[in-house]
Amino acid sequence: MIFTKRFRYRFGDIDDAGIAYYPSFFHYFHCAFEDWWSDGLNAPYDKVLHDEKFGLPAVHIESDFLVPIRYGDEPDIHLGILQMGTTSVKFAYWMTLEGEDRPLCRATITTVSVNMETFAKQPIPDKWREAFAAFVIDESEFPGAT
Repeated sequence: MIFTKRFRYRFGDIDDAGIAYYPSFFHYFHCAFEDWWSDGLNAPYDKVLHDEKFGLPAVHIESDFLVPIRYGDEPDIHLGILQMGTTSVKFAYWMTLEGEDRPLCRATITTVSVNMETFAKQPIPDKWREAFAAFVIDESEFPGAT
């Protein structure tokens, strides 16, 4: 299953060239990640971080910027899981405009499961491993950069 959330690019997200400032992509990917916890997993991420002491900080990012995003564009941000290991999760993110399949940008973000009190790596808790399984996608579902 793929989680999708729409966001609007605002004035502060745009650089002097009139297109999305590249750090805003990562900000919106993380916003989608937080909304996935709340809307897709029914568990606000702040509660998971603070109450369960479970976090998934990013340790590796790869991205492609394919089509300019402009002020006022409202791309859908899609999130799926490409791989899940014992202690890591590789997320796929991509943006599309309504009615279009071609991605505007795409990224993989690999995270590692940590105890938020010690920041020590830990196995992904079974509860979350089971919940994440519904969002595992095949590589063919992750749009290419071409």
